[in-house]
Amino acid sequence: MNGKESNSNQKGFEINSFGYLKELSKHIWAIILVAIICASLGGIVGKITSKPTYTSSVSFVVNTLTAGEKAESSAVLAQINMANTFKYILSGRSMKEAVMETCDNKYDYSVIDKSITVQVISSTNVVELYVKTNDPVTSYAIAQGVVESYGDIVSNVYPNAKLTLCDRPVEAKSADVNRSAIIIAVVSAFVGVAVYSIIILVMFIVKDTIKSADELANKLSYPVLGSIQNISLKNRANKGLLVVDRKIGFSFIETYKSIRTKIENNSARTGNKVYIVTSACENEGKTTVSVNIAISLAENGKSVLVVDADFRNPSVCKLLGLPETDGTEFTDVIEEKIGLEKALKFVKNFNLFILADQKSVPNPSELLSRKITEDIINSVRNQFDYIIIDTAPASVVTDASVIAGFADAAVIVVREDLAPVSRIKMSVDDIDANGAEIIGFIYNGDTNSGGSSRYGRYGRYGKYGYGYGYGYGYGRRKSDKK
Repeated sequence: MNGKESNSNQKGFEINSFGYLKELSKHIWAIILVAIICASLGGIVGKITSKPTYTSSVSFVVNTLTAGEKAESSAVLAQINMANTFKYILSGRSMKEAVMETCDNKYDYSVIDKSITVQVISSTNVVELYVKTNDPVTSYAIAQGVVESYGDIVSNVYPNAKLTLCDRPVEAKSADVNRSAIIIAVVSAFVGVAVYSIIILVMFIVKDTIKSADELANKLSYPVLGSIQNISLKNRANKGLLVVDRKIGFSFIETYKSIRTKIENNSARTGNKVYIVTSACENEGKTTVSVNIAISLAENGKSVLVVDADFRNPSVCKLLGLPETDGTEFTDVIEEKIGLEKALKFVKNFNLFILADQKSVPNPSELLSRKITEDIINSVRNQFDYIIIDTAPASVVTDASVIAGFADAAVIVVREDLAPVSRIKMSVDDIDANGAEIIGFIYNGDTNSGGSSRYGRYGRYGKYGYGYGYGYGYGRRKSDKK
């Protein structure tokens, strides 16, 4: 078998953190919407379920000094420590039982137990006691019960310490500020975002697409010939991504020059001349890659023939802006309606020869499987330095596998975050099994490189779900594959 075997034995289970963060960024508006909806629902539920509360408070000051004793620092520290002790006394069971006996309205112990909270003001000897219930009269009555009962409780525990009443309780005139609805809203928003993020993570793991050039090389053990950055073409509705256009950018053009050099080195080392360019799925940009490789080779003084063997959706002529012609197509040569010389077209602007169809045909696999197709390719081997063949997606239909049988080598285009790894491996296995040497991958639509943004007409092709319908209906759509 040619090339390397797919690296199926990965060590452990790994998550591409950077790729996951990029995936989250794509859903940022959905995440914000989920947060808003969950916060709104949580706030509504919190408002409906919450009940108004009323608080009465009592303040005490702890004093451990006897008559005539000076308030030294050690004595003050002792008072602060004692205040913390009184905190537990005032909230203890004995205190609450005494309050229950003191109140005129006999409240259940559970009501008093839930209503009383005590705290010490930080770094002071001041103790604050709060009584909170759903009724202002009840809160005030229990607070009054504390005032009437605390003296006896304290004197029994610490007869030498004084707990002086500082502020007497008053009956609440209005309900407390209720922040429960806000708290529930914030928690609901957080939970909603967390759940949505987990769902995205599960989909991210199950989807198992390629998120970077390094990941592509690591998971499939073939070299990456080049990583083509994502380029915006919003204002270029009638133009493709071709290296002859210097406005596209230095990085884009230099990447194809690097790919050209690697193909030339491979050809010099092995004698390969016929290269197929395919992909695992539809809409990964293989036609654009095929044409740009051919143009780059031609710019370096090579004689190049581009063969559009994607009979289901031929796109090479459209990408190059060639006018429509009748009766001079590749399939006409295969069906022996015309000679090869009549079907070959020279495109002066790009210094390329083209052998292509401009309309889809109903029986592409049968045409490509004919012996004459292989004979045609073999007949032009000695006429050109390089023959670049654009094929249909390898894991969707058998066309690419058929052509791999009489091609020398293959280049597989992988678009970022599109094809599952399993389908890429399937394409690799199909091409490799039919005899073509896989020289490497081209990583397309790289958003990790600087200055990237969404493609326009020729760019961010399709979505997850691409190409499963690739077959009899493919190539009859009105939209053009770029």
